[in-house]
Amino acid sequence: MASGSLLLHRSRGWGQVCLLTAALALGGTALPAVAKGKTPAKSSAAAPAKSSKSTKSTTAGAAKSSSAKSAGKAGKKGRTGRNAAVAGAAAAGAAAAAPLGREHWTPEARNNQAEDAKELAAMRAAAQTGDAKAQYLLGSRYRFGKGVNQDLAQAVHWYRQSADQGYAPAQSDLGVLYANGRGVTLDEVQAVSWYRKAADQGDGIAQNNLGLMYAEGRGVAADDAQAVKWFERSAKSGEAAGQYSLGVMLSSGRGVKEDGRAALQWFEQAAEKGHADAQYNTGMIYAVGALVPQDLTRAARWLEKSAGQGNAAAQSSLGFLYANGQGVPQDAGQAARWFDRAAKQGYTLAQSNLAAMYVSGQGVQKDMGKAYFWLTIAHAKDPSLQSRMQTAEQALGPAERLKVQREVRNWKPAKE
Repeated sequence: MASGSLLLHRSRGWGQVCLLTAALALGGTALPAVAKGKTPAKSSAAAPAKSSKSTKSTTAGAAKSSSAKSAGKAGKKGRTGRNAAVAGAAAAGAAAAAPLGREHWTPEARNNQAEDAKELAAMRAAAQTGDAKAQYLLGSRYRFGKGVNQDLAQAVHWYRQSADQGYAPAQSDLGVLYANGRGVTLDEVQAVSWYRKAADQGDGIAQNNLGLMYAEGRGVAADDAQAVKWFERSAKSGEAAGQYSLGVMLSSGRGVKEDGRAALQWFEQAAEKGHADAQYNTGMIYAVGALVPQDLTRAARWLEKSAGQGNAAAQSSLGFLYANGQGVPQDAGQAARWFDRAAKQGYTLAQSNLAAMYVSGQGVQKDMGKAYFWLTIAHAKDPSLQSRMQTAEQALGPAERLKVQREVRNWKPAKE
């Protein structure tokens, strides 16, 4: 299973938090545990899939996560069963990651270039007269190369002009640049300073970003209580990233009394706003049914929303549901498609399950070459797949084997 650590994420705050340290058996197969920390590069190592003799399910290569044996140990004393699994939330703490923070401005596609050029000219004129909002927007144009050549130095210049006038979005996004060393020398102390200026004005995004810095001990001493304080302010302002981050803290009992139900409430609020990681965690909580009655239909709905946004963990989990007809009609073809999308992003469990489908010919045309390909890639992160990989390898002729090995060497995960 992927790390349950709390990690920063480029656009939504943290990656998925490990709410459950055990896999959940559903109808003879298993869903992966609610886990998958995301680094800024969205690392997606997954739980190893163990071989299964069952022919009933299309997820023949997927059984319970090896972490299931130790799930109860992670929970608080006196808790047992699925409640113990929930109690094992993200106990590993924060892992080192570049503090990328959420940004205010993102480029939007414009079909009318003439109108866009006119808008840019007016923006530039206003910025030059000292309009703080126009300065911020012009800086954002330079940052993303929208209507102008990308120029991070110019982005910093205009952000600073705006930020010095107290414009909160500019202060917050300038903090992001300092946190990442883009257009400026990386300086986490400066990042915290700018985040705080915006956060003190009630900016929900900056409040979440400041909370992340406290949670990770970047630019300030690590302080979970301070992190919770800023996450609460962000969450109550209606910011989805803050709601998600607060859910993370509540689920793990970091800086606040552990409260899984309250965490779910915040996850659901963020999920309703389209936060993909919150949608994933919400879906998995309903799939497990430890905090709330199990509801696989609702679980599938949230997982599909998250999967549609490119969340590899959700794609893999949704593949399980389609493979076994849980919460959705059983559909091996759909299962294979979701496993394929997650596999291409580097999600190990999906890779091994997709390989199992190529071996059995369920949902896809039987293809031992493709099975060997995915097992070889997955094996790099999951040595337990050694025997399955060797079995697939022995089914190929020397020429095809070498061809697949060459393809493996050239393969790189591609994030959606």
